[in-house]
Amino acid sequence: MTDPTSLPNFMPSAPDAGPTPSPNGAAASDAPVRDRILEVLKGLGIEASVDGDGDLEFAIVDDQGTSTTLFARVAEGDLALVRFFGQWQLADPVSPDRNERLARCNDLTMQLNIVKLSLVQESLVVSAEHVITPNADLDILVPLSVNHILQSVGFFFQSWLPMDDAAAGAPGDA
Repeated sequence: MTDPTSLPNFMPSAPDAGPTPSPNGAAASDAPVRDRILEVLKGLGIEASVDGDGDLEFAIVDDQGTSTTLFARVAEGDLALVRFFGQWQLADPVSPDRNERLARCNDLTMQLNIVKLSLVQESLVVSAEHVITPNADLDILVPLSVNHILQSVGFFFQSWLPMDDAAAGAPGDA
């Protein structure tokens, strides 16, 4: 085990004098990564807005017309962090047993890439978190994260459904 006192101390970067002007004289944004994500969402035809917490709030509408609200929280800095997340109310057929719910969240988090599933009260919270480098390809990262979150939610709720006879049989069974 590494001795924590042997790790170097990383000093936080000194706050600058505010946003630096862009070459055309306009003030640069104090949330450049959030602005880049907002532009990607707009490019995908997704309306997004900044909520009271400074998070991006946007809705994804599926083929059946069901709307799902998701959020993107960005911690700006030399290496920005972004967390895409959403929450869903738990109901039947999800087990009422909290330990079973937690175990299912843990199992899926370990099986899937990018996403984490967790419980908060009676809600499932699914998130995807990334370090954003200056050259990060957000045109790929944003839709990938959103799709992974939505698929993970589907996997979670489907995992509580009873297996039908066709799915229960092994391939080649007659």
